[in-house]
Amino acid sequence: MALIGALGPFQFDTYLPALPQITSEFHTSTGLVQATVAASLFGMATGQIVTGPISDSKGRRRPMLIALVAFVVAAIACTVAPNVYWLMISRFLLGFSSAAAFVVVNAFIRDNAHGQEAAKLYATQATIQSMAPIVAPLVGGVLLTFGDWRIVFQFLAVGGAAVLAMVWANIPESLATEKRHELHPMVIIRSYKVVIKDHTFRTVALAGGLHFAMVAGFLATAPYVMESTFNLTPTQFTYFFAAVTLGIFLTTQLNRRLLKRFKAISLMRFGMAYAGASALFLAFVSLSGIVFLPLTIAAFGFAVSSMGFIMANGMSLVMHGHGARAGVAAGLVGFTMTLMGALAAPLPSMFFAATVSGLAGFMAIVMLSNSIITSLNLRRMAASQSA
Repeated sequence: MALIGALGPFQFDTYLPALPQITSEFHTSTGLVQATVAASLFGMATGQIVTGPISDSKGRRRPMLIALVAFVVAAIACTVAPNVYWLMISRFLLGFSSAAAFVVVNAFIRDNAHGQEAAKLYATQATIQSMAPIVAPLVGGVLLTFGDWRIVFQFLAVGGAAVLAMVWANIPESLATEKRHELHPMVIIRSYKVVIKDHTFRTVALAGGLHFAMVAGFLATAPYVMESTFNLTPTQFTYFFAAVTLGIFLTTQLNRRLLKRFKAISLMRFGMAYAGASALFLAFVSLSGIVFLPLTIAAFGFAVSSMGFIMANGMSLVMHGHGARAGVAAGLVGFTMTLMGALAAPLPSMFFAATVSGLAGFMAIVMLSNSIITSLNLRRMAASQSA
């Protein structure tokens, strides 16, 4: 199941090394090609909020299969894109379908586990998903040695078809008929109202959204910054990106082990302190103006690795209180996070210099704000639970 959930980050990260090549082939601006990144994120946001209530009504298996079929079709559409606008639409559809599968996976876990057991499963899923940002750009870089950027989406189409076959043969339905909700607008609206009124949801959605905004800004801007600053080739960029994102894998592994001793809310509070320290490191890189590749890798890697303590624990906290609305809750969290990421993706190039200092400054501001706001919210949550 975790492999299905990894489709989203994998389809997103695999083509990052090809962004400069796409800009060159279509004779278009950096901003328009970065918009394909935002389009994918908007698709991921929309897919989650649409699929959530559908999976609560129709079950988990059928929406997952339909989403995987759509994923394959969208990947094929990307391979034949004649211009950047076609690619933008196809990337939206690819993001939509991958996110739909992600929502169903989270709901599937909630159907089969509760409490700390569910938290451990979310952490295991996050561990596998955290490998996607490491492996995907490497795969993309290798593929680009055999062809142009279109080969990346040909690979995704074949991979999506393989996952579809695996799900069809091995994944059963997990939501009993008597537990399903009617797929009616008023029922859906009521479900969303219940989730939105939950203070835990609002805390986690804001924390995840701000964190993903930081990551999205980095993902959309880093290929251009690293090429212009350090003259990295697409293949060299994949090594840089793998080094930066290795920390996510390590922190998710550590988080999974720590869940045997600590509660999810305690680990998320630690994650916010970790994010605050990362922000200070980024601020130093930004203000010092030092341009040194190992320091750049360390600063960016430290920042994105905080995701390992935030995402899985946050999802566990939200899903714990919404078993009957698992699809809606997972979809709404994912929608909020991904939408904020989509809105933030072009911000570094719009308001900051396209340099290591500019990108580090953007990331530092977002992370420090998130650390302060979410730490205060988590303290209130812990106090209310104690009371």
